[in-house]
Amino acid sequence: MVCNLEEPECNLRNQQKNSLKKKQKRSLASLILIREKLAHDLCNEIYMSKDEAYEIIDFAFQLSDKLPETYDQLKSEIKSYIIINMLSLVTKFH
Repeated sequence: MVCNLEEPECNLRNQQKNSLKKKQKRSLASLILIREKLAHDLCNEIYMSKDEAYEIIDFAFQLSDKLPETYDQLKSEIKSYIIINMLSLVTKFH
């Protein structure tokens, strides 16, 4: 079906597509900002390199289907994961 831009139905469909693209771009921008802030905070709070922080954050994003409700909750979960793994390594080699 060829879309005539003058038809209201076609115009509405184009507006919906544009709206969806804007929402996706905002979501992506939000994730990038959250990632940057998390990396910065983890570097300052537990003295890890930025590259290590990015790796752990990316891994955490891949594991979860949905993000926690708050930034602090997300940061706390990542820090807990790091601490548990560090303790595991210490007890394994001790």
